[in-house]
Amino acid sequence: MSRLAAIVLAAFAVSAIACGPGRKRPELFYRPQGTQVEIYREDPVSLGINVYPRPPEPVAGAVIFIHGGGWSMPGTDMPLFSDWEEPLREARLQAFSIEHRTAPEFRGKDIVEDCIQAIRYVHENSVRFRIPPEKIALIGFSSGGHLAVMSAISLTRRDPSLPRRQASYLKAVAAFYAPLDLKDLAGAGSPSIKLLLNNYLPVNPGSELRERSMAQLETDSFMRRALADISPAENVHPYMPPILLLHGDRDTLVPMAQSMNFQQRSYMAGSQSVAFVPVAGAEHNFNQSRRPQIRAFEQAAIQFILQNLQGP
Repeated sequence: MSRLAAIVLAAFAVSAIACGPGRKRPELFYRPQGTQVEIYREDPVSLGINVYPRPPEPVAGAVIFIHGGGWSMPGTDMPLFSDWEEPLREARLQAFSIEHRTAPEFRGKDIVEDCIQAIRYVHENSVRFRIPPEKIALIGFSSGGHLAVMSAISLTRRDPSLPRRQASYLKAVAAFYAPLDLKDLAGAGSPSIKLLLNNYLPVNPGSELRERSMAQLETDSFMRRALADISPAENVHPYMPPILLLHGDRDTLVPMAQSMNFQQRSYMAGSQSVAFVPVAGAEHNFNQSRRPQIRAFEQAAIQFILQNLQGP
């Protein structure tokens, strides 16, 4: 754990010096010229993945972005991608951004499975994308952070028939202000996060009730099981890839305790690969503030990924 913390702090120090304040406000949804969109899933709906312009050779690895939006925002374009474009190019990282099915029409594991399929699509097409097949990382924001961590947990569970964890190509995850303990948020979260969860959580196939109060959800045995099934905190295991959690200490939508507690539960489960970095004075979606200090934390996430891509 101390090694992970040292990597993050060193990266932050370097990037804080390099970051300047003179950048203009970008388009919210920015798609660089030359971006290609590929369809990775046709049924039950068509889902795309942005393949951003290629960085300089040699390519160090691939980064797959999963955008936020309360599990209900569609589209392949990652908000404020322009802030990431040049740092990713300098790091020689090939970037992708994925679309998933959205709530409330689709819920729970359906959306997680979309992300897993998109990650596998990038890996299976690594030769065509001309990326190192064993060097893939994820970056997610808010609900996208939840999906990134949950996908990584699902993909790297130990298969008893294999000598190592599955999806060894998944080398790192960086998650910004991610909801990681959905059971806790369903029971004690703010009205705003409960509303988002009510749209995302699975519906009992035997019930016609689509809109339920959170009090009903908390006493529903089906819902308790479903919450545990899609809550990263309930599924930690020792074979997870290195995970960096960045969270603002003024986040009232997804409290910072979500990341702190996830790190502790991971450690108790035998994983010392989770690093947690608090962001002082930052609220939810703090990337949108575009302060130089926030750019530094984004640079730290890239450095964290680069460090872990160098592993075996």
